[in-house]
Amino acid sequence: MKVLVSAYACETGRGSEGEIAWRLVLELAKRHEIAVITRANLRPVHEQAFQRDGRPANLQFIYFDLPWIFRFYKKGRRFFLLYYYLWQVGSGLLARRMQKVGSYDLCHHLTGGMDWMPAGLALGRGPFLWGPVGSEDTHPVLLRRLSTTSWLKDRLRVIVRSAIRRLDPLVRMSGRRAERVLSHTPETMPQHLLNKIVPFTQTGIEDTPSMVQPKTDLGRGEELRLLFAGELKDWKGALLALQAALRFFESDPSARLKIVGDGPLLPEMARMIATHAHGDRVELVGRLDMARLVQTMNESDVFLYPSFHHGLSTVVLQAMLTGLPIVCLEGDATGRAVTQEAGITVALGNDRDPVADLACAIQRLTADEAYRQSLARSAQAIARQRYAYASLADRIDQIYSEVGAPS
Repeated sequence: MKVLVSAYACETGRGSEGEIAWRLVLELAKRHEIAVITRANLRPVHEQAFQRDGRPANLQFIYFDLPWIFRFYKKGRRFFLLYYYLWQVGSGLLARRMQKVGSYDLCHHLTGGMDWMPAGLALGRGPFLWGPVGSEDTHPVLLRRLSTTSWLKDRLRVIVRSAIRRLDPLVRMSGRRAERVLSHTPETMPQHLLNKIVPFTQTGIEDTPSMVQPKTDLGRGEELRLLFAGELKDWKGALLALQAALRFFESDPSARLKIVGDGPLLPEMARMIATHAHGDRVELVGRLDMARLVQTMNESDVFLYPSFHHGLSTVVLQAMLTGLPIVCLEGDATGRAVTQEAGITVALGNDRDPVADLACAIQRLTADEAYRQSLARSAQAIARQRYAYASLADRIDQIYSEVGAPS
């Protein structure tokens, strides 16, 4: 089958959504002829990877970017959503031109997992697959813990998402044109799409030395080594992770926490560490390249990641495959992946304190080493069996056969 894929992010070596797309198109190219429309600035990354690993015969990249003036104003995250929106329109028009000179059995919008942003390939012809897409909601308990600024940003996000879903003609066209909508948050998707939705995990993991170093010895030393890795932002759970660890240290000061990452919460977290009696047990590591992150994971015992309104992050699967039980919150994509098999998911409720409950989860893992190791073994097995990219590609391949119309 000839498949035209749109992947705004598609690169290797940096994790996140770009790595997901890269691994998936490599797997899909083992089964189909895959042509990928992606950003032009990713060409050097692709060429370097192909020189190292070889170029798949059935994989082709078509590079597209907006004119330089748009790229100039987009620098960093500034105007990202506007740039992304316009890139979708431009890539959709490019797809239409490509379809005039060559036929494709199926169009697949693969990355850019926001169900409230348009899929450019919806402007094309023929069968169209959208996703995985979705968006999480923030639990009221967590909303009450946010600063005024973060609370306003969250509420604005919900208002903008709802308005664009309802009013934007290209977003509505994306839903209307889609034969299937793959979603990692089916419970929050618009009602008019329910008959098209296929629940689908948006994240996979590759068992390669560049991404993970699985533990063979799951034992721990005298000190429990906790790890958080991610951007230091509210919705990544960075502040919750620190607060829970410090609460736990008050009753058991024989553990340590490493925090890998950077972000706007860094000054507040640094002040909290400096003024706490057990702050010396916390190390702010900063950003690490992938090789050092992989090594740091292998040297840890528990991965603490209480994120919210956030999809399943690659770093969680890296930790699972390494052999770290996960401590997280219940009710989002991370909690659904972990359940109580690969770690401890903490339920949220109006009568509960999430910081205290997260600290109790850490305490439980500290007090019962056999239980911690059992969760670690289960985490490795689940990551290998359920979240391998080959398994995800098999599921996509099955949907291709249902949706596509071979010429």
